[in-house]
Amino acid sequence: MFDTVLCRVQTRKAAPVSRPRTVMVQASSGKSFDSNWLKKDPLVFVLGFAGWTIPSSIGVSGFGGNSLFGLLNASIGEQLAHFPTGPALNDKFWLYLITWHIGLFLTLTLGQIGVQGRKQGYW
Repeated sequence: MFDTVLCRVQTRKAAPVSRPRTVMVQASSGKSFDSNWLKKDPLVFVLGFAGWTIPSSIGVSGFGGNSLFGLLNASIGEQLAHFPTGPALNDKFWLYLITWHIGLFLTLTLGQIGVQGRKQGYW
C-alpha cells in the first residue's frame, strides 16, 4: 500500500557564526562644538519681523480685501471683549493666529539662513 522511497540527502556544514565587529570612532580634530552656533544677529530679527508684518498688512482678495494682520488684530479684540472665556476651537482666531505665526517664523528662519550663508561664503 505505501511505497517506501529512499532519498539520499546531502548535508553541508553550516558556516561558523561570526560576531559583528565593534567599531570605535574617536574624533581627534581637537575642535569643540561652537557654543555660539546660533550666531544671533539682531538685524535679522528686526528685518525679518518687518519683512513679514508689512506684507501681511496688505489687504488681499482671499480675505475679502482685508489683511491677515488686520484680521488677526480684529480677532484678538473680539476675544478680549469676552475675556474670561477663551476662543472656541472652530473660531477663525486660531486660523489667523497660526497662519500669521508660521509665516513669521518661516521668514525669520529663512532670513537667518540667508544672512549666515552670505557671511560664511555660501553665496
